[in-house]
Amino acid sequence: MVVGADLEVVDLSQPLSPDMAGWRGIHRAQVTREELTDIAHSVPGGRISATHLAMATHAGTHVDAARHFFPHGPSIDEYETSRFVCRGVALDVRRDEPRELTLEELQQADPGIRAGDAVLLWFGWADRYTAEDYDRHPWVSVQAAEHLAAAGVNLVGADVATPDKPPYLRETPFPYPVHATLLERDVLIVENLGPGLARVAGREFLFVMPVLRMPGADASPVAPLALLPAAA
Repeated sequence: MVVGADLEVVDLSQPLSPDMAGWRGIHRAQVTREELTDIAHSVPGGRISATHLAMATHAGTHVDAARHFFPHGPSIDEYETSRFVCRGVALDVRRDEPRELTLEELQQADPGIRAGDAVLLWFGWADRYTAEDYDRHPWVSVQAAEHLAAAGVNLVGADVATPDKPPYLRETPFPYPVHATLLERDVLIVENLGPGLARVAGREFLFVMPVLRMPGADASPVAPLALLPAAA
């Protein structure tokens, strides 16, 4: 989508639907529409409808607040609005199999990460969003997560369900090392990013991600956008 003559806007989210990947495999958005027959109106040929949405805040494209893992961490409504608007960079770290993103791979793909950036990892998994094997995905190594936290980035996002190991590879109990490393260091986490990442990989952009300010919530559904200069 091009706005005016000098701005390109790329949607980085996944759609909400009953076909979406489920949080923990089962929690999906329930989207229903109701025709409101009890409201009198005189719109010729018109009908008044209302869409109802029921979902866990961790389903679909969403951002994790520190409260997700740390009871005394900020909830989603306690972050400054400025946290959700920043410079963004998308790294091409595509792979055909569920394997770890090492620190070496991250450094090789690094276009010049700065403190305060939104660092988005394009694993090439977004197109599998409604597939049965979506939850068998790549993940971020602890060393790579520590490197990003030490760099002072604002947030880390990826086109997978979690930056930690997928459930089928986890030991019990599982320490969630990537979530713990990032959230404890005030780095937000965005999960289930969409196929729009392919359009911004290797590019610098303005990242804009308004949240739903639910008091005390540990996450929020989001529809992040990348704003870039339009191609000449």
